[in-house]
Amino acid sequence: MKKVSFLLGLVLAIALCNNAYAQESTTFPYSMVEVTPKFQGDNPDNFARWVFSQVKYPEQAIKEDLGGRVTMQFTVSKDGSVKDVKVLRGVHPVLDAEAVRVISSSPKWEPGMVNDKPVDVRYVFPVIFKTKSTDKSVSSFDLDVRPATFGPSDDIDRTLRSTSNEFTKWAFLNMKYPDEARKKMIQGKVIATFDILETGDITNIKIIESAHPLLDAELVRVLEMSPKWNAAMKNGLPVRTTYTFPFLFLLR
Repeated sequence: MKKVSFLLGLVLAIALCNNAYAQESTTFPYSMVEVTPKFQGDNPDNFARWVFSQVKYPEQAIKEDLGGRVTMQFTVSKDGSVKDVKVLRGVHPVLDAEAVRVISSSPKWEPGMVNDKPVDVRYVFPVIFKTKSTDKSVSSFDLDVRPATFGPSDDIDRTLRSTSNEFTKWAFLNMKYPDEARKKMIQGKVIATFDILETGDITNIKIIESAHPLLDAELVRVLEMSPKWNAAMKNGLPVRTTYTFPFLFLLR
């Protein structure tokens, strides 16, 4: 009975959070929609693979040996088109421009849904540019890399589809809204990146978009206690990858 009540409480909490957010904005974060947008099918990696296939490494970047992670934000609108493309954290103007070009040229998606109605959904998405000298880690968007997953390892296909939602739920359950932030009505979105090691442990946690030091610190605290992931795999071997995670702190 306690387990059923706990699950009902979680569902209610998420529903209340959705309703509160709907009052403030018509654009929902990816983690807060009932049905997430789909790109060319049900595989959540399809968009990453499409981006990987469309990127043209700028000649200037090749000559100057430029590389790095461009963190992008965009919205999948209720009609499936991509809009509001912007760079949250850039690397170099030529790489930033290429990331914007590719994301802006995206074909239409199947829109996300809330209460059986299509809604605008905001995404945070990293576009990785690397050369041998700028980045020795493996991109999770390489065509022959199976991304890291969070959840049961006995059904990887299912876990691949549910990783984003499952990790968001886990973070939601372990998050403690800072008392001072609650008293001062501080809220907002914090975006972090972290590396997932070959062992499944996470490390190198960084805040790339801050809402407030109190909220930033709480997200870092929760990420530091994350259970192990199923490591990304390439050619049958575990590899280190990087994950971008947005979390919305919202007061009712």
